[in-house]
Amino acid sequence: MVGNRIVVVCTANMIRSPFIAGLLRSRMQAFAGRGLEVDSAGTAARPGAGAAPEAIELGKTYGLDLAAHRTRRLDDGVLATGDTVLCAERAHRRVVLDLRPDLLSSVFTVREFAHLVARVPARDAAGDWAGLVRAAGRARLGGRVTPEADDDVTDPIGCSQEVWTAFERQATQAVSAILAAIGSLPPEEWTDTSPPRPPATRRENRMRLGAPSSRRAARTG
Repeated sequence: MVGNRIVVVCTANMIRSPFIAGLLRSRMQAFAGRGLEVDSAGTAARPGAGAAPEAIELGKTYGLDLAAHRTRRLDDGVLATGDTVLCAERAHRRVVLDLRPDLLSSVFTVREFAHLVARVPARDAAGDWAGLVRAAGRARLGGRVTPEADDDVTDPIGCSQEVWTAFERQATQAVSAILAAIGSLPPEEWTDTSPPRPPATRRENRMRLGAPSSRRAARTG
């Protein structure tokens, strides 16, 4: 049984998973009545640390406040029956399945899930989130359409601006695809009449926030 909780997983829970979870959470406000929840954790997180400064700055350009985020280590107690787990990398998916093999049908990488739901016709989604997850699982059984390497979200920690830009692009494109799939579900499930909006571009957010973009490449984890 698939529930309404999404857990985004990366390594340290300092950059990728809090940023992706924050985007999903903020853009799915129209689905509050459906009860979707979004959490995050890290397979090797040091509990109680903050998000990386670079992730906080990146979040600001998308209207997110990650300053209050505190890291959480992934363990069996974090995951519950029915959770949908979206991992930054295939390696994280293996860790999740070692902990909770019962979640096999609802564990994906973020980009893998985005690719799969983009292939799911609206009629196959069964009208709700659980149906969308099940349909993605069926699509996965149908074979790959992208290379396995395209399932991973780049880890930008300690890397150049170019790598950070690649991470940002991969994360926002995946979130946009997931939101588009949710937007194909019956509108009576929404709490307002408009579908969830995709992540705004950096330029749109800078115009809305009236602030320039300022982010340096990460130096530490």
